[in-house]
Amino acid sequence: MDATEAAPRPPSPLKAPRKRKRIVISCTECHRRKQKCDRASPCSNCVVRGKQSLCHYENESARKQQLLEESSSAASVVSVNGGAYSVIKPSESETAAQVTAFGYAKTGGSNNTTLGIFKKIENHDTDASAALMSQMPSHFPDQSGLREKYKSMIRQLPSKQYIEKLLVTYFREVNYQYYPLDEGIFRDLLQDWYNLSFSTLNKGPMELPEDLQFFPALLFQSLALALQFQPLAYDVSLDSLKYAQGMSFDDLAADYSESGCQILCLLGKRNTTLITVQAGFLRTAYLKNVGMVTEAWHSLSSTIRDAQEIGLHRDTLFKPRKKDSRPEAVLEGLWIEQLRRRMWLILSLWDIHMAIVLGRPTTIDTRDGKPPFPIDAPVPRNRREEAPTPRSESEPPTPLTMLLWSTEISAPLWDIFNLEKEDPHQNNFAKVEKMHGLINQITLHTPPFFRSNNPDTSFDTHPDCYWLPRARPVFQNGAAFTIMALHRPYIFTNSASRTAALKAGLDVLRAQRILFNLLSSLHYKMFALVLNTFDAIVLVAAIYILHPYENEDDLEDTLQHYEWGMERFTMMSTRNDMAKAALGVLKAIHVRLKRALASRKEDGKPAVAAAPVQSDYPTPPNPPTQVPSTHASISSASTTENPSPTTATTVAPTYTLPTISNLTSPPPIQSAGLTPNSNPASASATPQNAQSWETFSVPPSFNFSAMQPLQPLHDLVYNDLGTGMNMTDNVTIGYETGTWDIGRIGPGGGEHMGGTANQPSQAPWMFEGDFGSDSFWGFMNSYQP
Repeated sequence: MDATEAAPRPPSPLKAPRKRKRIVISCTECHRRKQKCDRASPCSNCVVRGKQSLCHYENESARKQQLLEESSSAASVVSVNGGAYSVIKPSESETAAQVTAFGYAKTGGSNNTTLGIFKKIENHDTDASAALMSQMPSHFPDQSGLREKYKSMIRQLPSKQYIEKLLVTYFREVNYQYYPLDEGIFRDLLQDWYNLSFSTLNKGPMELPEDLQFFPALLFQSLALALQFQPLAYDVSLDSLKYAQGMSFDDLAADYSESGCQILCLLGKRNTTLITVQAGFLRTAYLKNVGMVTEAWHSLSSTIRDAQEIGLHRDTLFKPRKKDSRPEAVLEGLWIEQLRRRMWLILSLWDIHMAIVLGRPTTIDTRDGKPPFPIDAPVPRNRREEAPTPRSESEPPTPLTMLLWSTEISAPLWDIFNLEKEDPHQNNFAKVEKMHGLINQITLHTPPFFRSNNPDTSFDTHPDCYWLPRARPVFQNGAAFTIMALHRPYIFTNSASRTAALKAGLDVLRAQRILFNLLSSLHYKMFALVLNTFDAIVLVAAIYILHPYENEDDLEDTLQHYEWGMERFTMMSTRNDMAKAALGVLKAIHVRLKRALASRKEDGKPAVAAAPVQSDYPTPPNPPTQVPSTHASISSASTTENPSPTTATTVAPTYTLPTISNLTSPPPIQSAGLTPNSNPASASATPQNAQSWETFSVPPSFNFSAMQPLQPLHDLVYNDLGTGMNMTDNVTIGYETGTWDIGRIGPGGGEHMGGTANQPSQAPWMFEGDFGSDSFWGFMNSYQP
């Protein structure tokens, strides 16, 4: 054997397996940029980037074959709003979609808009319009990096076990207050979110159903509110959610709420759904709870615009049913429609209430339409088996029942809002009297289980009605606030309005005290506990400061509720920033109130009873003798003739449901008090021995009708209203121990607190802020009783 034959041969190198070349059906630009291509000509990505000239395909036949297969398997309809909240409509062309992307409304079915006219042109000549739109420049935002940003945000969600614990708190302590979420629908979406695989989430939000795209934002906001309402003895396992030393639940709630906002901003406004609107509303509630009222007002306005984008403000929605629709899907769609109506009702209620309290314009224009109210239907165990059916008298009330009645008692606020603009000089007191009587009609129809006096408590022990005892003072507060808002602009010029506003303010304070006693420390974040008390307590104090000789019978009650109100604010100030800021203002007003009342005692002059508000409508009896117990029983009633004022104990007249605007529509009523042309200042005769403004060193020429309406919370939020009452320990001790010489208080102060003899500091009870001399606060700084 040769040596050459014995030598081993070197192994032959292994050949790499040949990979099957994949057919590229994306355009060259999308393939180069590794983007998903829609295989249009030109594709949407190239249109967005303005690279239409570079958009071409290497394998045109493969592209067309792929498009043919997709078109044959796709449905002939598309979802406009997405998911379970969608409205099924015919698919629109790509060119019409581009016009829609410019911001033109898709809802309403109007052919008079630019979009409607364009669709007519498109149907007339499809080829010409397509050629025209292909030349139009598009300016859509670049979606690169959207997937990673979205993933980085949803990673901040806690694990499932903590989500479930926090949601128990939310649906128990928060949701019933305004009822923005349906727990059954929310839980279904939550389960769908849990079921998403990592590979699905890794594809980015655009691959998800539109409801699930926005669902993390809603989940973040609900968790943030749940953290705000954690009790002192909370579940210690929740501490593991804190990622830094010294972090509180308020800090964590702020993080969650901001994460929810970032998701909404990331996804934009082009695919808005009902989930978007719900998340925006919860964000507004969170901002109000932390005292960011200005930001809450802007958030509410943005949320209302989102609601209008998906047509919640429309009377009806065009939603044709497929012939092969399953009964379960049809029934579920009916419940979703009820949720849409409920959400718009909540936004309308908040819009007008914030406008009245803050002195800001409304976002909603009632001329745009009044969608039907939701049906007061109990939620079934399975909404896919039962249609919405009105609640019977024997069935327990729901939070929706409370929402409907709160909306009814607040409906006059729209007319009050318009009246303030129509009558800036407070001359039309006859209309005020008429509206006061109409508001009393609504109160007459209060269901027995919502009455504050002699209520029907048969449902209080029901497991689903744990919130009912708290609802009674809330309803009482709403009714009193409406009357207080009606008369508030007239308290400087009309004695009857002062009396009516004073009694309404005291009713608000009574309701607030009852509600506060029913709550615990975990509810101290509720903005309503500050908002309503602060407005009422400032109003009643202002009336007695400027008119200490009127309404003698209510003085003792006023002083007692003033003390109780400040006690509540002191208790809440550790957890509520608004309460802490308002407390100093209340202390400064209290100093002036004591000075005005001390002057009255020194003079020893008799009190003067102000003229009561007279009306042809009966005042609600206490308690009412006969009232309907369901909302539906009065919805279809018609207005009848007004009863005699002497029949206050008879059955109240029925009335038409005031769907947010028409409360002043009955025929004109001859007022028993003032005529429209009478002078309010001369209506209430004041005895000569009663002390008036002029004897309090007010110039005789001072025009109180030119004074701005009293809006305490507006000034606290927007005008930086404040005092020095909470600045130093000396100030606090001097106020609480009563060591100040109240008699030396005057314009510019008088007691030197914290200053020196040469440079005395401004008196701590002087009001500070961005307000004019024609405001109540400017007048108080220059007013010496």
